[in-house]
Amino acid sequence: MWLVLGYGNLMRGDDGLGYRLAERLAGQVDGKSARIQALHQLAPELTLELAASDIERVLFMDARRGQPEIFRMGKIEPQAGVGRCGHQLSPALLLGMTAELYGRRPRAWLLTLPAADLGFGMRLSEAAQSALGVAQRRVRALLEARAS
Repeated sequence: MWLVLGYGNLMRGDDGLGYRLAERLAGQVDGKSARIQALHQLAPELTLELAASDIERVLFMDARRGQPEIFRMGKIEPQAGVGRCGHQLSPALLLGMTAELYGRRPRAWLLTLPAADLGFGMRLSEAAQSALGVAQRRVRALLEARAS
């Protein structure tokens, strides 16, 4: 089963892309193939979710400033060590914490979408709106392909 974590600040324009993508997917993807959460930010408590015995794969979804591609996805590995929690907690560090605390290392990927406008407000830029639609179709296909 997939664990899909979309995160970002809805009050900072395009920064909320991961959150919005998770919201959209939650209503479309079968709950038997994926658990989807929309989050303001990553937190250490998520190690419990990542360590669950039925989670085989994790997809983190976030916005990235300055990314020229409409959609980027790459595999990530656990990062050992101590990092900052809160807004600075990275997916790799969260995976590292999970491995250290629970001995589980689900395979994981980070999907990023381009963030052009991180100003105050809930409105997405035109580029972000386009990227959101493309990502929604591709991630949904990925999750459905893995379910079959």
